[in-house]
Amino acid sequence: MGPQDKNYWLDRQCAQAFWDQHLALPYQELLHDTARWLDVRAGERWLDLGCGCGQLTAMLWQCSNGQVGEIVSMDCNAVHAEAIDKLKRKLAGAGKTLPIRFVVGNFSAGLPQFAEETFDGIVSGLAISYAESRDPQTGRYTDHAYNRLMAELFRVLKPGGRLVFSVNVPNVRFWPIFWKSLRLAFRISKPAKTLLNSLRMMAYGRWLQREARRGRFHYFPIDEVRNRLIQVGFQNFRFCYSYARQAYVIAVSKAASPAPPVALAKASVPASV
Repeated sequence: MGPQDKNYWLDRQCAQAFWDQHLALPYQELLHDTARWLDVRAGERWLDLGCGCGQLTAMLWQCSNGQVGEIVSMDCNAVHAEAIDKLKRKLAGAGKTLPIRFVVGNFSAGLPQFAEETFDGIVSGLAISYAESRDPQTGRYTDHAYNRLMAELFRVLKPGGRLVFSVNVPNVRFWPIFWKSLRLAFRISKPAKTLLNSLRMMAYGRWLQREARRGRFHYFPIDEVRNRLIQVGFQNFRFCYSYARQAYVIAVSKAASPAPPVALAKASVPASV
């Protein structure tokens, strides 16, 4: 593995550069479109996969009016624990403990830390495309980890569970996102910091585009994403464009368990005369 194979998602600076992403107008659009299809019910257990600084974790809490049973916020970079802790303090107020916990995990290796049928729902924002794997013989990048992750998402969902996620479109263009964000940059408390992080995100965006061309990351057409979801068992597929039309928001579900057969009482047979 050479220097070109470095995973910047594991760098503290890269992770923190994306903490301001939620301030961008296109990202607010993405959050809104994702929230439309979240159906979070009281007492349920949800996974926020590739949680970053926790914008979707907060959305899950808000959509349930604070009644969700548990949210597991998972990311490959441990630095996001700081952001999740800050988020929990903000949402909880004084003297309260929220059922939100952060775990470090690399979903390129699947989700072995979770048992079958663990979650009622899973949400993920612009993360699933970055499941990466190599062919052990050729050393070339493959889509094996991506396909495995799809199957793992199905496995850890309970019957009737829902998956709502976003992924970038093929040949994603980050400049439209950047320019639309500039309109807001100078109306916030720290415009210089936000502008610097926006430029850093653009630089990391070029890295993502380059690695996608190498087959390391996966910006598939919507029909390809749909086919892979259906192949592992998902149903009720729907999608919309979002994020300045640079992403799809996708919702699918896992079939509910069939109802157990109802035992019918035997009709009494009159005795023969």
